[in-house]
Amino acid sequence: MEEELEFFEEWLMWEKYNFKIITMITVLADNQRAFRGKLSEFCQNLSIQSSAANIKNIKAALAYLQENRYINIMVDKDIYTISLAKAAEECKNIIKIKRTWYKLIRESTAAWDSVLKVFLVLLEQPQGKNKVITYEQIGALINCSKATVERAVKTICSIDFKDFKFQKDVIKEKYDTANGKAHKTIGTIYIQGINFE
Repeated sequence: MEEELEFFEEWLMWEKYNFKIITMITVLADNQRAFRGKLSEFCQNLSIQSSAANIKNIKAALAYLQENRYINIMVDKDIYTISLAKAAEECKNIIKIKRTWYKLIRESTAAWDSVLKVFLVLLEQPQGKNKVITYEQIGALINCSKATVERAVKTICSIDFKDFKFQKDVIKEKYDTANGKAHKTIGTIYIQGINFE
Protein backbone atom coordinates (compact mmCIF):
# COMPACT_ATOMS: atom_id res chain seq x y z
CA MET A 1 0.00 0.00 0.00
CA GLU A 2 1.28 3.45 -0.89
CA GLU A 3 2.37 5.72 1.93
CA GLU A 4 -0.24 8.25 3.08
CA LEU A 5 -0.05 11.58 4.87
CA GLU A 6 -2.65 12.67 7.42
CA PHE A 7 -4.07 16.18 7.55
CA PHE A 8 -6.71 17.42 9.93
CA GLU A 9 -9.76 19.40 8.91
CA GLU A 10 -9.27 22.08 11.56
CA TRP A 11 -5.88 22.95 10.03
CA LEU A 12 -7.57 24.12 6.81
CA MET A 13 -8.78 27.35 8.47
CA TRP A 14 -5.34 28.26 9.78
CA GLU A 15 -3.32 31.19 8.51
CA LYS A 16 -0.83 30.62 5.71
CA TYR A 17 2.33 30.22 7.82
CA ASN A 18 0.69 28.02 10.45
CA PHE A 19 -0.64 25.68 7.76
CA LYS A 20 2.63 25.56 5.80
CA ILE A 21 4.65 24.81 8.93
CA ILE A 22 2.35 22.09 10.27
CA THR A 23 2.26 20.52 6.79
CA MET A 24 6.03 20.44 6.50
CA ILE A 25 6.48 19.06 10.02
CA THR A 26 3.76 16.45 9.34
CA VAL A 27 5.56 15.31 6.20
CA LEU A 28 8.87 15.06 8.08
CA ALA A 29 7.24 13.36 11.09
CA ASP A 30 5.77 10.76 8.80
CA ASN A 31 9.36 9.68 8.10
CA GLN A 32 10.16 9.67 11.85
CA ARG A 33 12.17 12.87 11.42
CA ALA A 34 12.08 16.50 12.43
CA PHE A 35 13.35 19.75 10.94
CA ARG A 36 16.80 20.73 12.17
CA GLY A 37 18.48 23.87 10.93
CA LYS A 38 18.39 27.64 10.72
CA LEU A 39 15.20 29.57 9.99
CA SER A 40 16.66 30.59 6.62
CA GLU A 41 16.78 26.88 5.71
CA PHE A 42 13.26 26.51 7.07
CA CYS A 43 12.15 29.19 4.60
CA GLN A 44 13.62 27.14 1.74
CA ASN A 45 11.65 24.09 2.87
CA LEU A 46 8.48 26.19 2.91
CA SER A 47 9.24 27.54 -0.58
CA ILE A 48 9.39 31.14 0.60
CA GLN A 49 12.09 33.78 0.48
CA SER A 50 14.30 34.13 3.55
CA SER A 51 13.40 37.74 4.33
CA ALA A 52 13.09 39.54 7.66
CA ALA A 53 9.29 39.72 7.22
CA ASN A 54 8.99 35.98 6.50
CA ILE A 55 11.26 35.07 9.43
CA LYS A 56 9.09 37.25 11.70
CA ASN A 57 5.92 35.51 10.43
CA ILE A 58 7.52 32.09 10.86
CA LYS A 59 8.53 32.88 14.45
CA ALA A 60 4.96 34.01 15.22
CA ALA A 61 3.51 30.86 13.63
CA LEU A 62 5.99 28.64 15.47
CA ALA A 63 5.05 30.31 18.76
CA TYR A 64 1.32 29.74 18.06
CA LEU A 65 1.84 26.09 17.11
CA GLN A 66 4.05 25.45 20.14
CA GLU A 67 1.68 27.21 22.57
CA ASN A 68 -1.17 25.07 21.28
CA ARG A 69 0.99 21.93 21.56
CA TYR A 70 0.98 21.05 17.86
CA ILE A 71 4.77 21.13 17.60
CA ASN A 72 7.81 20.83 19.87
CA ILE A 73 10.68 23.27 19.41
CA MET A 74 14.21 23.16 20.74
CA VAL A 75 16.57 26.04 19.98
CA ASP A 76 20.34 25.81 20.36
CA LYS A 77 21.84 29.18 19.41
CA ASP A 78 20.28 29.72 15.97
CA ILE A 79 19.61 26.04 15.18
CA TYR A 80 15.96 24.99 15.49
CA THR A 81 14.76 21.43 15.97
CA ILE A 82 11.03 21.24 15.25
CA SER A 83 8.95 18.09 15.57
CA LEU A 84 5.28 17.14 15.66
CA ALA A 85 3.71 17.07 19.14
CA LYS A 86 1.06 14.66 20.42
CA ALA A 87 -1.72 17.28 20.31
CA ALA A 88 -1.35 17.48 16.53
CA GLU A 89 -2.08 13.77 16.31
CA GLU A 90 -5.18 14.06 18.51
CA CYS A 91 -7.13 16.31 16.13
CA LYS A 92 -10.38 14.99 14.71
CA ASN A 93 -11.59 14.62 11.12
CA ILE A 94 -8.54 13.18 9.41
CA ILE A 95 -8.07 13.63 5.66
CA LYS A 96 -5.57 11.18 4.18
CA ILE A 97 -3.77 11.64 0.89
CA LYS A 98 -1.05 9.73 -0.88
CA ARG A 99 2.45 11.12 -0.43
CA THR A 100 2.83 11.17 -4.24
CA TRP A 101 -0.19 13.47 -4.53
CA TYR A 102 1.38 15.84 -2.00
CA LYS A 103 4.62 15.85 -4.02
CA LEU A 104 2.73 16.66 -7.23
CA ILE A 105 1.02 19.58 -5.50
CA ARG A 106 4.33 20.85 -4.08
CA GLU A 107 5.84 20.72 -7.58
CA SER A 108 3.03 22.80 -9.11
CA THR A 109 3.71 26.40 -10.06
CA ALA A 110 0.95 27.87 -7.89
CA ALA A 111 1.04 28.63 -4.15
CA TRP A 112 1.24 25.06 -2.89
CA ASP A 113 -0.42 25.74 0.47
CA SER A 114 -3.60 27.10 -1.16
CA VAL A 115 -3.63 24.29 -3.73
CA LEU A 116 -3.23 21.69 -0.97
CA LYS A 117 -6.04 23.20 1.12
CA VAL A 118 -8.43 23.24 -1.85
CA PHE A 119 -7.38 19.71 -2.82
CA LEU A 120 -8.13 18.43 0.69
CA VAL A 121 -11.56 20.09 0.66
CA LEU A 122 -12.40 18.66 -2.76
CA LEU A 123 -11.44 15.14 -1.68
CA GLU A 124 -13.93 15.36 1.18
CA GLN A 125 -16.86 16.49 -0.99
CA PRO A 126 -19.60 14.08 -2.04
CA GLN A 127 -18.94 12.90 -5.56
CA GLY A 128 -21.29 12.09 -8.38
CA LYS A 129 -23.56 13.74 -10.85
CA ASN A 130 -25.19 16.99 -9.70
CA LYS A 131 -22.85 17.34 -6.70
CA VAL A 132 -21.70 20.94 -6.85
CA ILE A 133 -19.61 23.12 -4.57
CA THR A 134 -18.91 26.77 -5.40
CA TYR A 135 -15.61 28.57 -5.12
CA GLU A 136 -17.16 30.76 -2.43
CA GLN A 137 -18.13 27.70 -0.39
CA ILE A 138 -14.62 26.27 -0.67
CA GLY A 139 -13.15 29.65 0.29
CA ALA A 140 -15.31 29.76 3.41
CA LEU A 141 -14.03 26.31 4.45
CA ILE A 142 -10.36 27.30 4.16
CA ASN A 143 -10.39 31.04 4.83
CA CYS A 144 -9.37 32.00 1.27
CA SER A 145 -10.75 34.32 -1.38
CA LYS A 146 -12.75 33.16 -4.39
CA ALA A 147 -9.86 34.20 -6.68
CA THR A 148 -7.37 32.08 -4.69
CA VAL A 149 -9.69 29.08 -4.85
CA GLU A 150 -10.22 29.58 -8.58
CA ARG A 151 -6.44 29.60 -9.23
CA ALA A 152 -5.99 26.53 -7.03
CA VAL A 153 -8.76 24.63 -8.84
CA LYS A 154 -7.21 25.50 -12.19
CA THR A 155 -3.89 24.10 -10.95
CA ILE A 156 -5.49 20.96 -9.51
CA CYS A 157 -7.32 20.27 -12.77
CA SER A 158 -4.00 20.51 -14.65
CA ILE A 159 -2.18 17.98 -12.44
CA ASP A 160 -2.09 14.36 -13.59
CA PHE A 161 -2.54 12.43 -10.34
CA LYS A 162 -2.42 9.13 -12.29
CA ASP A 163 -5.20 7.58 -10.14
CA PHE A 164 -7.78 10.20 -11.13
CA LYS A 165 -8.21 13.63 -12.63
CA PHE A 166 -10.35 16.46 -11.34
CA GLN A 167 -12.71 17.94 -13.87
CA LYS A 168 -14.71 21.09 -13.49
CA ASP A 169 -17.89 22.19 -15.18
CA VAL A 170 -18.71 25.85 -15.06
CA ILE A 171 -22.23 26.56 -13.91
CA LYS A 172 -23.63 29.86 -15.09
CA GLU A 173 -26.75 31.27 -13.49
CA LYS A 174 -28.40 34.63 -13.58
CA TYR A 175 -31.12 35.78 -11.24
CA ASP A 176 -34.03 37.37 -13.06
CA THR A 177 -35.58 39.98 -10.75
CA ALA A 178 -38.64 40.36 -12.97
CA ASN A 179 -39.94 36.84 -12.35
CA GLY A 180 -37.86 35.99 -9.26
CA LYS A 181 -36.21 32.91 -10.79
CA ALA A 182 -32.69 31.87 -11.61
CA HIS A 183 -31.91 30.51 -15.05
CA LYS A 184 -28.85 29.22 -16.83
CA THR A 185 -27.18 31.60 -19.19
CA ILE A 186 -24.20 31.97 -21.46
CA GLY A 187 -22.08 34.96 -20.60
CA THR A 188 -20.85 36.31 -17.31
CA ILE A 189 -20.15 33.63 -14.75
CA TYR A 190 -22.21 34.31 -11.66
CA ILE A 191 -21.59 31.04 -9.85
CA GLN A 192 -18.67 28.73 -10.47
CA GLY A 193 -18.33 25.33 -8.99
CA ILE A 194 -16.80 21.91 -9.28
CA ASN A 195 -18.92 19.07 -10.57
CA PHE A 196 -17.60 15.57 -9.83
CA GLU A 197 -18.41 12.93 -12.40
